[in-house]
Amino acid sequence: MPEETDGLDPNVETVLWLGEAARSAPPPGLVARIDAAVRRRAERPSRPMTAVALALAAAFVLQAAGNLVAGEWISDGIDEPYAPHAMFEMSLALVAAAVCAAAAAVRRAWGAVSVLTCTPLALGLGLHGVGELGQFAAGAVLHTAEGVLGLALLAAWWWQWRDTPRPSREAGA
Repeated sequence: MPEETDGLDPNVETVLWLGEAARSAPPPGLVARIDAAVRRRAERPSRPMTAVALALAAAFVLQAAGNLVAGEWISDGIDEPYAPHAMFEMSLALVAAAVCAAAAAVRRAWGAVSVLTCTPLALGLGLHGVGELGQFAAGAVLHTAEGVLGLALLAAWWWQWRDTPRPSREAGA
């Protein structure tokens, strides 16, 4: 029977010693690059959040462009007087809202700002669009889509927030 030290077969002990001797600590530069990549990944928004945020931004930009290019046609369709000054200012506000919505596609931390500013606007436009169903189909479709995208933005943000790692309460945070 082979002689045993610390309860291990000498051959196993030799193999373990060789395994530990071959293992080296990774270079500090490699550890730093891996840590930086993990941090960058943690700051990126989820794919659903990115898709919904960009879709809502596109809907806002589409409405802004429509107001600038076809404002008179839109006014005729909803039986309202055409006001170029109001259409221009509304378009600027919609472009600002589009930038805010698109911010959620850039950084995970900006998702809350996008939800707080764009979801109420999108839901308001969506509810207003329901009233246009029998009057102006193009507006009804656009506003209803904006409302749905507003709800989807809220849902994507909640899903993303739920999966965001946070410090534990036991750690004193």
